[in-house]
Amino acid sequence: MAFFGFKELDRLSEVDMAIYRFFTENVEKVPYMRVRDIATEAHVSNSSVMRFIHKLGYDSFPEFKVSFRSEQRRSQTNDHEISFITAENFPPDIYEKIELIADKMEQSDQIIFCGIGSSGALAEYAARQTAAVGFNSFCVKDPFYPLITQLKNTSNNLLITFSVSGKTIELIEMLNNFVNDEDVTLVAVTADPSSQLALMSRYVLCYSTSQERLAKYYDLTTQVPAMYLIEQLISTARRLAVEQDHESI
Repeated sequence: MAFFGFKELDRLSEVDMAIYRFFTENVEKVPYMRVRDIATEAHVSNSSVMRFIHKLGYDSFPEFKVSFRSEQRRSQTNDHEISFITAENFPPDIYEKIELIADKMEQSDQIIFCGIGSSGALAEYAARQTAAVGFNSFCVKDPFYPLITQLKNTSNNLLITFSVSGKTIELIEMLNNFVNDEDVTLVAVTADPSSQLALMSRYVLCYSTSQERLAKYYDLTTQVPAMYLIEQLISTARRLAVEQDHESI
């Protein structure tokens, strides 16, 4: 019988309830305690603890501890997976925006994905996947790359930039070259819709996530929401391209 989610509380005596509450309030340390330690801290007898263990359906205390620890780990893993990314990570109109930008991708002559650090890795992945489904795309991870020179005398470019904060100075300076360029449409993928990156872009795909840093310099913020947006963009753009091909037949 599982301990977590035990529903037959009406079968428990006052002493059993005291032990049950102790377990639920000390889930981290119970697997490492002895029967007498639990009895002492729960203010019950050793025999009361063992009767409670047997009432839960376990033959021995070691069997209970193994099961308790296993349940605890599964519970923590499931909670993490469920909350890792949900609809709450995105604004209500996110799919309308994805459809709009995917349509721009399908119409563009060239798609440039840009980012630095972990966002640069995302940009590289996006460029590779986009090229794999038939779009003309490449990635820029160096903010000092002479992109303005490369895009000179070109038109109908879509520049998609990834940045969690939307405040990376080097990216902002590079994109400033294209703010008023009619041949380059700027798209921001960021967790901050009020950031400078978002404000200077024509289209914004935003998401919410807790930003985490280690020693102020190492960004440990999850990129799963941004990765989800990449997959949705590519899938939608591919669908639109197929629909366009069917219409032209």
